[in-house]
Amino acid sequence: MMFKRDLGKSRKAFEGQGYILLKDVLSDEFMKYLKDFHGRSMAGNVTEKEKWRIGGKKQQFVFDFGSDEAALEFRAGIAALTGLKPEKIAISERHLKQYEMDAPDYPNPHKDRGASKVSIGLPISLGEGTSVCIMPGLDRTANEGERAVFMTDKERPDLARIYESKDAKFLNEELGDMIVFLGSTIWHERVRPRGTAVLYIKLNDENLDPLGEDIYAAMNAKAKAAA
Repeated sequence: MMFKRDLGKSRKAFEGQGYILLKDVLSDEFMKYLKDFHGRSMAGNVTEKEKWRIGGKKQQFVFDFGSDEAALEFRAGIAALTGLKPEKIAISERHLKQYEMDAPDYPNPHKDRGASKVSIGLPISLGEGTSVCIMPGLDRTANEGERAVFMTDKERPDLARIYESKDAKFLNEELGDMIVFLGSTIWHERVRPRGTAVLYIKLNDENLDPLGEDIYAAMNAKAKAAA
């Protein structure tokens, strides 16, 4: 079991806000798997994707659910929460991110690439004072590009103080929680990330797979062939 409760019961709240913090929703079994995967990654038993490493910020490892059954359970839960049809969900990214100890405390907020319509964060290890910060009240025009876009002082002359503004909403998530938000639409960032490890799974319902990480396409083909 991956989730402690039916995520579909939170669908209305997610659809109304475009984001949600689900408290204490991950099962002990799934948390153990995440911690084990993190441990294997840090021990060098999972290949680091060097081309995605952001020097002075974070390492990144492609996450493996461990089984098709686990991947499908995750998809079913997210579909119930977001309203996306399970058979149309594609993963645009599934990275375990380990933030380095010299990562900046307050990076410029960003929007994810267009293929990352829904972004899901599952904290595994949290550094002191870290939090995801979202800015749902700012411009929510979707980024349709192939790369993330970062806020500049052209959009916000007060960029240097953006995290002190009324627009910044700190979620203050804890282990066992799950964050889900419209990643390509809502400005967001992790602040004070040093030493933090988080699994981010990002998806869409448009068959977009920019990094070749969508595991559901093969499952859908297999299910169709067996029907």
